[in-house]
Amino acid sequence: MPIDLGPGEAKQLDVALTPITVPPPDPATLDGIVTDAETGHGIEGVRVDMSGDGWIGFTYTGADGSYLIDNIPPGTYTVIFSHPDYETKTI
Repeated sequence: MPIDLGPGEAKQLDVALTPITVPPPDPATLDGIVTDAETGHGIEGVRVDMSGDGWIGFTYTGADGSYLIDNIPPGTYTVIFSHPDYETKTI
């Protein structure tokens, strides 16, 4: 609704605002399988490190080479896969 103000006129405008509640974004999940490039077999014990946007996390691959990192805040991350017997890969 528009407010009309005439020359030299003063008006008081009292306003009450209702807070808006915005839920936090749903957390993300990263999962996959790390395999030997030559044999295609899963590699156990690969350390999977994630970092970025003020958050860090890590896990190790299981017997079949699978890994899962969950409850990750949305953002941009670097992921590093490392194992003593293999070349480290950064994505």
